[in-house]
Amino acid sequence: MWFRWMMIAFLFNGLCTFGIRILAGMGLATRYTASYLAFWYLAGTVFLLVPYLRNRIWPGKQDILLGSGLGICSWGGQTALGLALAQGLPGSVVFPVVLAGGLFIVVGAGVIIFKEKIGTAGKIGIALGILSIVLLSLD
Repeated sequence: MWFRWMMIAFLFNGLCTFGIRILAGMGLATRYTASYLAFWYLAGTVFLLVPYLRNRIWPGKQDILLGSGLGICSWGGQTALGLALAQGLPGSVVFPVVLAGGLFIVVGAGVIIFKEKIGTAGKIGIALGILSIVLLSLD
């Protein structure tokens, strides 16, 4: 079941950001980013409640707190991205900064907080991530 959920998350991961990019391209990001994100996150919350309701269980306190915390952080990042695009910063600058920040925070947290050792495959993955960000930033 978790694999199915991870695939859904993978497929939907960029859709919210893509929508913000469309709003910015149409000159609507300043005015509609907040309402766009409110509907996007509300839809995600309802979607995630379906398995709980289907199995007649309720999310635990820890699930709600963790999910809310992650959602708030994600909402903040998406809002900042939308406002940066709305202010006229080019996507070739905004998106690499967002992607690199996420990459370095995840890698840094893994190494510093969780004391993870990065093997050869991990180093190759990090290098490929950095290379992809560099390639995306080229005009």
